[in-house]
Amino acid sequence: MKKKFNLYCGLLIAAIVFSIGVEMFQTCFHMVQGGQAGWEAARKEQMMGKRKDPMETVRMMYKMAPVEMLPKAETYANFSTGDSIVNLKTGEKMPIMITGGLVMPENGSNRMGVMQAVSYVSFAFLIVFMVAFIKLVLSVNKGHIFEQSMETQLAWGGWAVLAMYILQWIGALYNYVMNVYEFDFETYNIELVQMPNFALLYSAFGMLLMGQIFKIGRQMREEQELTI
Repeated sequence: MKKKFNLYCGLLIAAIVFSIGVEMFQTCFHMVQGGQAGWEAARKEQMMGKRKDPMETVRMMYKMAPVEMLPKAETYANFSTGDSIVNLKTGEKMPIMITGGLVMPENGSNRMGVMQAVSYVSFAFLIVFMVAFIKLVLSVNKGHIFEQSMETQLAWGGWAVLAMYILQWIGALYNYVMNVYEFDFETYNIELVQMPNFALLYSAFGMLLMGQIFKIGRQMREEQELTI
């Protein structure tokens, strides 16, 4: 039984590490691309006798605004957004409806910096969850099942996951409110399309519920021992 439990726990940790690794790789990849573009632009301007701060491109990236949008009803009906894209395989120029993208306003706010700060806090709660989860696995392997320490680890893990879910909503709503405040597009409505993963919410309440179940089991065992 413990072998299956450890296998499932290992698969869960591997899935979490893989998902985090993919997101971190994407973030680092875009940051490296931006840094390389900045240094290359600065090098070319320096060769032309101009001086440019290589970090300017990075600062411009922080002004980028992720926008989610859907065509307005009148444009959606006849597919006339005015946007198009070229298929290089056939050379065909096709109309396209954009549902999301990055815009870079001239006087944009430090939006990406704020959202990055939210992600750092979320990462801290992820570490709390991982520590609680590892301690939980160790407790089960040692046979310390109906003990208060297990209830504590389940509670810490549940509240950490709930905090991550709330932080995802804070980031999404902050970005949406800023988009509504700053932009008004001719053929598109600002929308909130990608919402936080509800699986986090289910997992959080599931862990908190399991903690209460183990607490009830521990209390029942203590009552039985007192009765005997």
